[in-house]
Amino acid sequence: MSAPARLLPRYAAWSIDAALIAAVLAPFLWDRVARDLHALEQSFVAMLDTFYGAVARQLDAGGAPDVFALASDPSIRPAIAALEMALLRAMCVPTIAFALAMLVWRVAGEQSRWQGSAGKRALRLRVVDRDGAAPGLLRSIGREFAGLLSWLTLNIGHVMAAVPPAHLALHDRVSGTRVIREEAPLPAWVRGWILLQAGVASALTIALTGHLASLAQAAVERALG
Repeated sequence: MSAPARLLPRYAAWSIDAALIAAVLAPFLWDRVARDLHALEQSFVAMLDTFYGAVARQLDAGGAPDVFALASDPSIRPAIAALEMALLRAMCVPTIAFALAMLVWRVAGEQSRWQGSAGKRALRLRVVDRDGAAPGLLRSIGREFAGLLSWLTLNIGHVMAAVPPAHLALHDRVSGTRVIREEAPLPAWVRGWILLQAGVASALTIALTGHLASLAQAAVERALG
């Protein structure tokens, strides 16, 4: 027997696919991403130096920092624009490469006899159309493009899959598809896999926050001489 797939196994399946795609792309993109991240850090440092330099000039003039004056400081705006451009360069290529690879991976999986990607196969999930049949090629491709809507809604479209009884995400509704799962207990490793992701995300967030704080502290010390 099959039933509508709930949010947890669907997320677990997606994250497995994402990890596999990232592992495949990493050797090809590593050097470029490393260069772009270094350039992004340099742009961030330059922006901090510009900002705290403006603050220091206000202090040297005998006044308290003026937020409105800082917002209109002509030296700060170019630094922010440069940072935005560096961020765009750092994100653009890996994001497009990941999205295209996921498109091919997932469409190929849905067109296979498993009717789903490797991640879905591991969680016993299948993609079907409204009638319960395997989706055609155009429907599978349309489903992936409809997935953009779920991302653009800040993942609200994905979270819609938590709503019973149909458990349809936004892109399921748009593309006329459903994700179903064999009625069986979730494998024990699924919760461990999700906890591992949460732990890695927390550790990376803490490390990134600490690194940015150290860069800001160094910029303050340089500004104050």
